Amino acid sequence: MNADKFEGQIDEEFLGEARDTLTTFSVTLSNMRSGVGDKGEALARLARECARLHQLAHWANHPLIDLAVRRLESYVEGITDVTPSALGDIDVFLMVLESILEGEIDGRADEGEFVRSLPVPRPMDMSDLDHLDIEILLVEPQRASARIFERELRAAGYRVTTLTKSYEALELAVRTRPDMVISSFMLDALSGIDFCRALAAIERTQSIPFALLTSFEAGHAALKGLPESAGIIRKDSNFGQDLADAFERFHIT
Repeated sequence: MNADKFEGQIDEEFLGEARDTLTTFSVTLSNMRSGVGDKGEALARLARECARLHQLAHWANHPLIDLAVRRLESYVEGITDVTPSALGDIDVFLMVLESILEGEIDGRADEGEFVRSLPVPRPMDMSDLDHLDIEILLVEPQRASARIFERELRAAGYRVTTLTKSYEALELAVRTRPDMVISSFMLDALSGIDFCRALAAIERTQSIPFALLTSFEAGHAALKGLPESAGIIRKDSNFGQDLADAFERFHIT
C-alpha cells in the first residue's frame, strides 16, 4: 500500500469515527434536555468522548477539529451546572464540527480567528462582554492550580485555553496567536522562562504579551534570564492585583 492510499484510509477511518462520536454527543444532549439519566454521568461521558476524539484528530492531522474538540473538552470539564445556555453552546460545537466534516468550513481557515469564534463559559453576571474577545493561553502543569487561575480569568470574562505541557502550549501559541500567554514558572522539559524565551525567538509569537506565574518576587536570582518584557504574577494573595497590573501594562482590556 502506497503512502497516499494509507493516509487516505486513515482519514476515512477517522471521519467515520468522528461522525459516530458526534451522533453519540447528539443523543447524550437530547437525553440531558429530556431529563433522561444522570446529568453528571452524561457530562462524564461527553468528557471521555471529547478526549478520545481529540487524540484521534491530532493523530489524523485535522487541525480545526483538533482545536474545536480541545475547546469543547475544556468547556465540558468546566461545567458545574447543566443550564440551557450550556447545552446550547455544546450544540454550537457540534454544528461547527459537523460543518468541518462536511467541508462547509474551510480546513485552511485562520486558526486564531476560528478559536475565537467558539463558545466559552460565560459568567452569569457579565457587564462587559468586550472581554470575551480576549484569548488567554494559560500554561499550568498542576491541574488544581490551573482550575483556580482559569476560574479567575473566566470570571473576569476572558476566553481561556489551559494546557499542562510546554511543547503543546508552544505549538498552540504559534497556531492561534492568543492575546496573552500566562505560564507557570515550573513546567516540564522547559521552564516558564525557557518557554517565554522560545516565544520571543519566534517571529509569529514574539509580540504576544507574556506573564510568568511564580512564587518568586521580581529580581529574584531564580528569575535570571526572564526577558524584561515579561510580566510577573505571584501565586499568593497578590495574584489578583498582579493580574490586574499585568493586564494594564499590556493594555489587555
